[in-house]
Amino acid sequence: MNKFENILYLGDDINTDDIIPAKRGTNGDLEHLARYALEYLIGENKLKEYNIIEAGDNFGCGSSREYAPLAIKAAGIKKVRARSFAEIFYRNSINIGLNLEIIGENQNNSVIEAISQAGGLIAFNQQRLQGKVTIPPSHTKPRPMTIAEKLLAKASGNQYVQPGEVIFAKVDLAMSHDAIAFPVGQLFYQHFGQDAKVWDANRVVLVADHFIQINEIRKDLGAVEMYQGMVDFAKQQGCHLLDLVASGEAQGICHVLLPEQGFIRPGMIIAGTDSHSCTYGAFGAFSTGVGTTDMANIFATGDLWLRVPATLLFELSGNLPQDISAKDIMLFILSQIGCHGATGKVIEFRGSIIEQLSIDERMTLANMAIEAGAICGLIAPDHKTIEYLQQKSTKKEFNIVTSDPDTEYEQVYQFDLSNLEPQIARPPKPDQVVNISELEEITITKAFIGSCTGGKLNDLAQAAKVLKGHKVASQVSLFVVPASQEVRQQAEKLGYLAIFQQAGAQILKSGCGACINAGIGVLEREEIGIYATNRNFKGRSGDPTGKNYLASPRIVAISAIKGKITNQID
Repeated sequence: MNKFENILYLGDDINTDDIIPAKRGTNGDLEHLARYALEYLIGENKLKEYNIIEAGDNFGCGSSREYAPLAIKAAGIKKVRARSFAEIFYRNSINIGLNLEIIGENQNNSVIEAISQAGGLIAFNQQRLQGKVTIPPSHTKPRPMTIAEKLLAKASGNQYVQPGEVIFAKVDLAMSHDAIAFPVGQLFYQHFGQDAKVWDANRVVLVADHFIQINEIRKDLGAVEMYQGMVDFAKQQGCHLLDLVASGEAQGICHVLLPEQGFIRPGMIIAGTDSHSCTYGAFGAFSTGVGTTDMANIFATGDLWLRVPATLLFELSGNLPQDISAKDIMLFILSQIGCHGATGKVIEFRGSIIEQLSIDERMTLANMAIEAGAICGLIAPDHKTIEYLQQKSTKKEFNIVTSDPDTEYEQVYQFDLSNLEPQIARPPKPDQVVNISELEEITITKAFIGSCTGGKLNDLAQAAKVLKGHKVASQVSLFVVPASQEVRQQAEKLGYLAIFQQAGAQILKSGCGACINAGIGVLEREEIGIYATNRNFKGRSGDPTGKNYLASPRIVAISAIKGKITNQID
């Protein structure tokens, strides 16, 4: 060990909100990022006192925001050593030239070495575009493959691929939103020319949803600039723009809106500048989160570099008990494998339970696969998938892909969920899960039903069923956020919104809002709340001293009525 190393030792599951809180994400100035790097863990402006970080498993889990490795690099860190890295963070770090070391692992890979030696992904791809470097074809011999492997083989121009090899896969759809699209556009123009055009404008979708409400809770002119920069880029490029429908109100949250609008189809390769882009795997697509540099390069080349992930199979059997939801299932899975149980892998869901679930519920499973470290959650399409696509007037052709019967999964998990009870995730991680019957009495003052995980029509239906004829406890503020305008209209037609209003809930404008500490409903200092969102990291949904418990929309609604976390309505 170098005697000049000043090492900061950290534990497992250091997430991107630990590295750079989401509320700092409207200012990309490197000095700003360096100042607030790891502020919740070691204090403001303290990371500059170190030059090495050494951590445990799953370093960099959570968001796909590239500001996390940028903040670390800007603070003067020369290397991050860890037992394992979250895959999106790993790729983002390679792309920007942050030196990583996986403890105890030989990392020799010619393509990754070539990217590093070129000075990062942009320099490497500029060489590719000039014909100076080429991507070698896969030499994998014929073998049975999973859904993910088949999709990636086809997209990379190979007949077969296997876990661990590096490929460049052609992207069918690229999604970004107002929290990231403007920096992506700036990087794209900076390195590929001020007159550069995206490789295919019809395959690019930009969505206003993330920071559009932030000025309702605190002044942040950076959010306004980022939104306008995204709008300007969309107009310059002629790509799809799913813009605001009113001030601070989204047409919908990206992960709910894109399927509604018919952009998502089975067999696609989808990249989004958001870690919950894995949601689209519910439709049999390979979909993953990417960072700023990856997306700027996708805009230029139309492809994405990936390490082919291994696949974990989750066979979910039995008859799901009444009022148990996909959120309970996913929290249970997290309790079994932890936040790093699927790091860098694909989770494929299968079994009689999956057949019982609606599309909305399947989206919840795929959405939260990232909370276990997976880069994609996949469900093979069936008649429910086809019916959904037909309802959305998706007339474009699509390709249904299933895993080979004799394929080898890295691991197979089998769970009979016939006796599953409601699950609660304690702060500060989604895998700190207990059966609700094992939870001590926790009083609350805030409850939140919304986000890409908890604001779909089925989620609102769960809550409305409970709230009908009841009132929210006097000390509790309950916020309900329909995930899209279509969801809002259907919920109004079905009487759900009237039920929420009569119960004393506040119905908010569509958008990400409090889920990312960017709208009404955030936790105040030392406040305790229960949320139907996907993450409860420190500071994720408000003040870092607040405590956020995760649960299904049904449990959130019951808890709002009773003033404490419970599943007992009477």
